[in-house]
Amino acid sequence: YDYDLFVWNPYVKYSIHQIPGHQAPLVAIEVLGSASNQVLSADTTGVMKTWDLGSSSYQCLQTIAVGDGFTLRTVLSVPLHRRIFAVGRTFVAYDYQNSGGSATQTDDQPIIKAVYHPRIRVFVTACAKHLRIWDAVTGAMTRTIPNSGSEITDFCLDDRGRKVFIADHGGKISVHSMATACLIKELTPHDGEVSGIAYCDGDRNVLTVSWDRSIVVHDECDKKLPMVWRKAKNIHRDDISCIAFSRHLGLIATGSTDCVIAVHEYERLRVRSHLLGHKVEITALEFIELYSLLASADIRGYVALWDVSAPSGYSHKSVVEQVLTRFINMQSLERSPSVHCFGPVCEDFGVCLLYTGDEDGNVRAWDLSGLLTTAEILPCEPKADWDPHKRAPGYDAGATAEAMARRTVAVETPELSFRISAKIVQQAISWKAHTDSIHSLGICKKPACLVTSGHDHMVKIWTREGGLMTVLRAHGQTAWHFPVQPDEITIDHNLIDNLQTVMRRQFFVEEKRKKTTKHRNTHRCFNVEHEVNAERRRERGGNDLKDLDQKRQVLSMKLAQKAKLGTHI
Repeated sequence: YDYDLFVWNPYVKYSIHQIPGHQAPLVAIEVLGSASNQVLSADTTGVMKTWDLGSSSYQCLQTIAVGDGFTLRTVLSVPLHRRIFAVGRTFVAYDYQNSGGSATQTDDQPIIKAVYHPRIRVFVTACAKHLRIWDAVTGAMTRTIPNSGSEITDFCLDDRGRKVFIADHGGKISVHSMATACLIKELTPHDGEVSGIAYCDGDRNVLTVSWDRSIVVHDECDKKLPMVWRKAKNIHRDDISCIAFSRHLGLIATGSTDCVIAVHEYERLRVRSHLLGHKVEITALEFIELYSLLASADIRGYVALWDVSAPSGYSHKSVVEQVLTRFINMQSLERSPSVHCFGPVCEDFGVCLLYTGDEDGNVRAWDLSGLLTTAEILPCEPKADWDPHKRAPGYDAGATAEAMARRTVAVETPELSFRISAKIVQQAISWKAHTDSIHSLGICKKPACLVTSGHDHMVKIWTREGGLMTVLRAHGQTAWHFPVQPDEITIDHNLIDNLQTVMRRQFFVEEKRKKTTKHRNTHRCFNVEHEVNAERRRERGGNDLKDLDQKRQVLSMKLAQKAKLGTHI
């Protein structure tokens, strides 16, 4: 009736390791072939797990649930035919193959995306077949979430690290528990492949875009039933290829294979503007927050920086929604690989770096400080007084999308006509991060690092200067160097960002107040002087009344005394 596995050395009296993971009594343990380091364990509830005994941390490689309400009695392994039988009231057979992944790789398939969640100190990686969760303290893989339907296309985590939202090629969005890997519910599906998904921190909303050319804002609060706040369809003429979201600006940007970038209002999903200038497919979008800037990239290797309007209050002097500048992600005079992902870092005032990952596996950092100075760009105030849970009627933008798609490829529309012609964006640093295309690039604040994933089946963690910190590996004994502790108190960086936003807003309010200080002070001084004079008059009048009352009392006493003596006045 043990819940844990015990590893023994036949020459040692005590067990050398204890492996937790099951939530019910174990009924069977099977070795998957004499030449394999993998074993399978099964418990009474029908949960089976495979373990890698060749690694020092005895990592869990896969978790399989036989079925709902399935009571498991035992498990039989037939290594000759690579088959496993789960035995209960019925027999369930599984075919397996020993992982062909290299000990130096993260997975045996290209990595779609990798993220680090600082609150729960875990890494999450995904390939087409499954999603894996890794302990950031030890580097060990703790859980695997297999994909039961179509291939995985994207995923995101909630701000508390409790749920993971997995989108697939068939349009389905499933919600799983990060603690147990169990399915919680499914959100409203799309009619085509989900090409992008994003979580709205603080709002408990989920944004999804799809090849059905629609964008949907889901409510993830309900535990069982899916609910949609708002939806827009036909926002592009062709397939949507990428999405970017900024809660600070209250904007959503979508890119498409029709070469158009559409900027939407998050509150109503109405199209705010169309950014025209790219002549080929859009590959990546990213808002550079605190500033009203949007970075875009296409398959020719062009990177453009757009000025999008600030939501309210103070903004900079540049022309609204124009290409400020552009540059080419050039490796040589003959080749300019396309950028697939962005990672902005703007933590110090006036200093901003934009990291890019391209199809050749290179990471480059571009210094945007010159752009901020030349264009007189200052941080903008966050959008205020809006309802993220507003129910808005759905609308069809098909006619506008068709017109914009024709206009952007027209000869009359110049290719990324920019306002600042000087070379103000400089490459600060670059390095070869992967041997194949980079699919995702994430920025971590604490510790300050970058997380990259690539088509070469690898996930790597880098310093911001380009030094390799460590690598996620699924098999074999690996050295792990990531500066976090299990008992470390994690600071919520969203709270810090919100505090900084409030402080900036107070700064802008104080600057506005100073402009009218002189008039207000004069009016205030006049009011104070008037009140003081009125108070003095009241006090003087009160003293006169007191003196009159005293004289009346004295006269009354004299009259009473004379009346007693019998004299008359």
